[in-house]
Amino acid sequence: MHQHQGHHCSIRHTRQHKVRLGTRPALLPAAVLLLVFLASCGRPVMGKDMSQGKDAAFYEETVFTPEAPKNDDPMPAPVSKTEQAHVPGYSGTPDPLPTIGPENEPVKTSEPVGKTMPENTSASSPVPEPVPSHTPMPSPAPSPTRTAAPSPTPQSQQLQGIVNPYVPYTYDQMIIDCQELAETYPEIISLDVAGQSVEGRDLVLVKLGKGEKKIILCGSHHAREYITSSYLMKMAEEYAKAYHDTGSYGNYNVKDILDRACIYIVPMVNPDGVNLVVNGPDHVGDKEAVAAMAMLRKSYREWKANINGVDLNRQYPAEWEKKYDEIGRPASESYKGEAPSTEPEVKAMMELSCANDFILAASFHSKGNVIYWADRGTVDLIPGVKDMAKRLSKLTRYSLMPVSEDPSVYGAGYENWFRLEFLRPAFCIELTPYNNTDVPHDDRKFDKLVWNNAKYIGLFLADEALKR
Repeated sequence: MHQHQGHHCSIRHTRQHKVRLGTRPALLPAAVLLLVFLASCGRPVMGKDMSQGKDAAFYEETVFTPEAPKNDDPMPAPVSKTEQAHVPGYSGTPDPLPTIGPENEPVKTSEPVGKTMPENTSASSPVPEPVPSHTPMPSPAPSPTRTAAPSPTPQSQQLQGIVNPYVPYTYDQMIIDCQELAETYPEIISLDVAGQSVEGRDLVLVKLGKGEKKIILCGSHHAREYITSSYLMKMAEEYAKAYHDTGSYGNYNVKDILDRACIYIVPMVNPDGVNLVVNGPDHVGDKEAVAAMAMLRKSYREWKANINGVDLNRQYPAEWEKKYDEIGRPASESYKGEAPSTEPEVKAMMELSCANDFILAASFHSKGNVIYWADRGTVDLIPGVKDMAKRLSKLTRYSLMPVSEDPSVYGAGYENWFRLEFLRPAFCIELTPYNNTDVPHDDRKFDKLVWNNAKYIGLFLADEALKR
């Protein structure tokens, strides 16, 4: 409690008044009035002191020690302007994005760099840490968080750092994050470009590691599955940070693995489609063309194809002729195109894969918590893939799917083409649980939906490549 100075009526002054009353009885009426004044003078001061002490204690109790949110109450994330795009399912009117560089490429949006605290995302069941083939390094105490982010409450833990996976992940933010990661971890991360999209956006390539043996991981073939992009970007950051700080991640010796292997990551194969899903049709290059395409779902948030209305994961020259196409024209999903590999994004992935001696590949999708690992055309031609798939399933707790038998269903996907072209392992991994909707997941639940099960996949695959 603060001490209050300058009171007009002190104890010393009161005593002086009482002495004067004893020596001058003629002044008794005035003295009585004066005593009344003096007595009342102290009350407001005491009342003020007491009330301020009570208010201060209440402030400290209610402001500095707030009640943590309950486990099942999500903490609302701030809504950015890009999330308010004027499309079905959105509300508000977005600010227009100016263009620079390629004619239709928007400038980087001013998304908040600060990280949004998600709701509690504890896994329903613990995922066992894997046992790699190399002796792991001991894990020292974790280093302090490098960048500012909200401190987690005891009930809520979340990843912190450069990449924020708890909000809808945009192409523009990915570019910013890639540059910052390369600047922060130059000894282990370098950047390249695999090609360009229809609207001229770079298909960014993140190279993580120094070794000669390479694997390739890719995400967001499908636009509404952009959570696979934030997953791959957060993976790159966490592995690079572990390499720099401790040399280990879980039971994996990150330094040993990334010194001998290199993980090639194309986080966003379909940046134009992701831009449409997150920012809405007002931000595409040709609004009229997109509006004329067949919509198989209610809103643009459920868009799956590239900006030409072609499903990129039905475009690869692997049983393309047999691939079922229920729409037959440019659409929000399912259209396989007039011929295989017509789309620039598919051409870029094929060229990248052919130009490098990748030991294995994985393409990440959302909704299913399953692993597609083989098709009837190649299953007997790739040694050891079944055992590898079983180990991956045990690591992630994702279910292994049966060998794909019908090319009208499995044909023309990236992983199917990779197996057929190189006779090497390639996986299609559905990272998140199915939830009876094609709308993107709640990104605030990233840890529970993705990370708790999938955080070791990149190191697992790189470690497997070192064995082959």
